Amino acid sequence: MAKQLFISNEALSDLQDIWEFIAEDSQINADRFIDQLYSKCIDLTKLDGVGRHRNDLLKDMMSLPYKKYIIFFRRSNKKIEIVRILRGSRDIQSIIY
Repeated sequence: MAKQLFISNEALSDLQDIWEFIAEDSQINADRFIDQLYSKCIDLTKLDGVGRHRNDLLKDMMSLPYKKYIIFFRRSNKKIEIVRILRGSRDIQSIIY
């Protein structure tokens, strides 16, 4: 059974920033990419065991790469919380802390 998806305000802001960056070249591509990222988040609600443990960042943190971005999330029995969605080339530790 799929878990409930919760997206933090920070992750929503990340999605907006990603859209704006891509939309500088193409709003259609920006829409398409955000849809793809959101689809990956939905996939997390259906697939247990997917993702890499990232306790080095925060307790119970997991991550899943998608293209040049990383989806950071926490999994519980009933929900998936998307914490952040960041470009992999950024200084992740300084952002997450």
